[in-house]
Amino acid sequence: MEILVAEEAGFCFGVRRAVKIAYEALEKWEKVYSYGELIHNNQFVEKLERDGIKTARTMDEIPNGAAVIIRSHGISPQEEKELKRRFKVIDATCPYVKKSQKFASKTLRAGMELVIFGDRNHPEIMGILGYTQGSGIVISSPKEVIGLPFNPKRAVISQTTNDIEDYKIFVGNLMNTSEKLTIYQTICSSTIEKHRSAKEIASKVDLMLVIGGKHSANTKKLFTACKRLQPRTYHIETAEELDLIEWGNYERIGISAGASTPDFVINKVVEKIKEERNGRGKKEG
Repeated sequence: MEILVAEEAGFCFGVRRAVKIAYEALEKWEKVYSYGELIHNNQFVEKLERDGIKTARTMDEIPNGAAVIIRSHGISPQEEKELKRRFKVIDATCPYVKKSQKFASKTLRAGMELVIFGDRNHPEIMGILGYTQGSGIVISSPKEVIGLPFNPKRAVISQTTNDIEDYKIFVGNLMNTSEKLTIYQTICSSTIEKHRSAKEIASKVDLMLVIGGKHSANTKKLFTACKRLQPRTYHIETAEELDLIEWGNYERIGISAGASTPDFVINKVVEKIKEERNGRGKKEG
């Protein structure tokens, strides 16, 4: 049996940066809170809690004198202003998300309508909408562009973790809805490379595993991209979920992981596969 792990599996640049910022804050401040989950991975958020970095869902959960980290997905300018009024704020927003926020502000000032390709309920998109003062239009699928009213001046951005091929289709469908369409490429390079390496692996294995949080948007997108190439693709969050998979006599098993998946989770999955397959081989022998 051969296990192939995608080159770009696991933490992306933005997540590594946010984690580094969080632990540096812990060295300087006695009380450190993340406003919303720092990254979308339950196992790592639990580790942050154990190490002393707590997660606050609302500002009222944060005590006076605490240092507050803005999550990697970013927040709205209104929330940021209020946080800075009340606390010491450390910004760990992913630079790619920051770029999207700037584009959103730019389109608002230029009087253009902004169309966002993404999930309205995702923290990243909720934050970006704040930069449009609520005027942005969020569409989650290229098919949903059909029927969009004509607008002479439009701009378009994508959630940073979308598949680049899906975004190209989305933009193509949007072309006919505007006289002047300004296109911004806001999908991060790490996502593009992660999808490329995962697809490469998925196309040549007998079974594919995508590891990451069940509420992680980038992991879900990665899973969808791999499943298009290998129907036997499974989305798991931890090694324990391997017990739910029906294993055949597969010779090649592929593994990739979302941008918020820590190395220790990936390593546990690889170790458990090796242990189970080695144990099975001994029984068969």
